[in-house]
Amino acid sequence: VPEFQGRQVATFHNQRDFIFFRRHRYVFKNSKRVNLQEIGPRFTLKLRWLQKGLYDPQNGEYEWVYKADLETSRRRVFL
Repeated sequence: VPEFQGRQVATFHNQRDFIFFRRHRYVFKNSKRVNLQEIGPRFTLKLRWLQKGLYDPQNGEYEWVYKADLETSRRRVFL
Protein backbone atom coordinates (compact mmCIF):
# COMPACT_ATOMS: atom_id res chain seq x y z
CA VAL A 1 0.00 0.00 0.00
CA PRO A 2 1.56 3.35 -1.03
CA GLU A 3 2.18 5.90 1.71
CA PHE A 4 0.79 9.38 0.93
CA GLN A 5 0.83 12.49 3.07
CA GLY A 6 -2.80 13.28 2.27
CA ARG A 7 -5.53 10.88 1.23
CA GLN A 8 -8.29 13.40 0.58
CA VAL A 9 -9.18 15.28 -2.56
CA ALA A 10 -11.72 18.04 -3.34
CA THR A 11 -13.57 17.81 -6.65
CA PHE A 12 -15.11 20.76 -8.51
CA HIS A 13 -17.27 19.56 -11.40
CA ASN A 14 -18.89 21.99 -13.87
CA GLN A 15 -22.02 20.67 -15.56
CA ARG A 16 -25.01 22.50 -17.09
CA ASP A 17 -24.14 25.90 -15.55
CA PHE A 18 -23.82 24.37 -12.07
CA ILE A 19 -20.65 23.77 -10.06
CA PHE A 20 -20.72 20.62 -7.94
CA PHE A 21 -18.36 20.37 -4.96
CA ARG A 22 -17.51 16.99 -3.45
CA ARG A 23 -14.85 15.67 -1.05
CA HIS A 24 -13.43 12.19 -1.46
CA ARG A 25 -10.94 9.98 0.38
CA TYR A 26 -8.64 7.49 -1.31
CA VAL A 27 -9.19 3.91 -0.10
CA PHE A 28 -6.42 1.51 -1.16
CA LYS A 29 -7.72 -2.05 -1.71
CA ASN A 30 -4.26 -3.43 -2.56
CA SER A 31 -1.14 -2.21 -4.34
CA LYS A 32 -2.97 -1.93 -7.71
CA ARG A 33 -6.58 -0.95 -6.88
CA VAL A 34 -7.88 2.32 -5.43
CA ASN A 35 -11.46 3.36 -4.64
CA LEU A 36 -12.89 6.76 -3.80
CA GLN A 37 -15.12 7.20 -0.76
CA GLU A 38 -17.27 10.33 -0.58
CA ILE A 39 -16.92 11.97 2.83
CA GLY A 40 -18.74 15.30 2.42
CA PRO A 41 -19.70 18.05 2.82
CA ARG A 42 -21.19 18.29 -0.62
CA PHE A 43 -22.98 21.20 -2.22
CA THR A 44 -23.99 22.66 -5.57
CA LEU A 45 -23.44 26.23 -6.73
CA LYS A 46 -25.45 28.04 -9.42
CA LEU A 47 -23.71 30.92 -11.16
CA ARG A 48 -25.53 34.26 -10.75
CA TRP A 49 -22.99 36.59 -12.39
CA LEU A 50 -19.48 36.63 -13.80
CA GLN A 51 -17.51 39.75 -13.03
CA LYS A 52 -14.26 41.01 -14.59
CA GLY A 53 -11.36 41.84 -12.29
CA LEU A 54 -11.72 42.22 -8.53
CA TYR A 55 -15.05 41.94 -6.72
CA ASP A 56 -16.75 45.34 -6.80
CA PRO A 57 -20.58 45.20 -6.64
CA GLN A 58 -21.13 48.94 -7.26
CA ASN A 59 -18.65 49.75 -10.05
CA GLY A 60 -17.64 46.31 -11.31
CA GLU A 61 -17.82 45.28 -14.95
CA TYR A 62 -20.04 42.23 -15.38
CA GLU A 63 -19.28 39.83 -18.24
CA TRP A 64 -22.42 37.74 -17.72
CA VAL A 65 -25.52 38.10 -15.49
CA TYR A 66 -28.16 35.43 -14.83
CA LYS A 67 -31.63 36.29 -16.13
CA ALA A 68 -34.57 34.07 -15.24
CA ASP A 69 -36.22 34.57 -18.64
CA LEU A 70 -33.18 32.97 -20.34
CA GLU A 71 -33.92 29.66 -18.63
CA THR A 72 -36.56 28.42 -21.07
CA SER A 73 -35.09 25.01 -21.79
CA ARG A 74 -33.09 22.62 -19.65
CA ARG A 75 -31.11 21.61 -22.73
CA ARG A 76 -29.64 25.07 -23.23
CA VAL A 77 -26.36 25.77 -21.41
CA PHE A 78 -24.86 29.26 -21.32
CA LEU A 79 -21.35 28.61 -19.98
